Amino acid sequence: MYASDFEYAGMALSDYGMMICTFNRAGQKTVSSGADLSFRTVKPAGSDLFRFYGASYGEFYTCTLQICRLFCHGDTPYLEPERISALQRWLCRKDGYHPFRVIQDDLKDVFWNATFSSKQINSDGRPVGLELTLCTDSPYAYLKSVPVSHSFTPGTAFSLFDLSDETGSIYPVVKITCKGSGKIQLQNSLDRKTVKLTGVSADETIALDGKNKIISSSLSRKDLPDHFNFYFPRIINTIDTRENIFTLSADSVPCDITFIYNPIISTGL
Repeated sequence: MYASDFEYAGMALSDYGMMICTFNRAGQKTVSSGADLSFRTVKPAGSDLFRFYGASYGEFYTCTLQICRLFCHGDTPYLEPERISALQRWLCRKDGYHPFRVIQDDLKDVFWNATFSSKQINSDGRPVGLELTLCTDSPYAYLKSVPVSHSFTPGTAFSLFDLSDETGSIYPVVKITCKGSGKIQLQNSLDRKTVKLTGVSADETIALDGKNKIISSSLSRKDLPDHFNFYFPRIINTIDTRENIFTLSADSVPCDITFIYNPIISTGL
């Protein structure tokens, strides 16, 4: 990594007058600054994601970054207590993971879901930087959201190629805009399971959020769960193929379908 800046939770490190650096001077040491957090996480069975409760199972991606003040010639390198407080309030959070992205050309579309713990770096008894430990929710990073759309007519198929590095499956957000009244039946060739929706209306848009198991409609419909078989479509990647062939049944209504997902990327900093 050659970057000097990063974004986290919608803010840039440079917004705080800081930059990524490396300390190697004699006399410098790392000490606790009150934000050396210990993360208690749990990975549910069948998931790579780590939650913020219970015991920890498996491994998540972690690395260490050092940051110092952005200063021009003649400025002091030391950090004021107020600056340290603001940085740790921003980075060392207890409200869960937030997107972290390094501002670097070859990583511009890559992000991690992350949080930080922090130690203070002192030189001659005064703070000159922070050593940050990045902790993520998974062993890998993600690409920014990839929307893939297709207009289906009854009985037609569409191939979606998963861009992920890892084999397995991802639950995308699927938005279905119906062009008639009736039903929707959509099947993926890689698992042979079918999404079934009945009682749909023309111009209705139904969103299926498989990760959070949420279904919603652009119309005010209290009966929507009664018309869904609660199979959320997956995008699947195997050793043999990345091709997911989605087929709309011949007795379905025409529809436009958009798949939105974050491909898994195996990379580090």
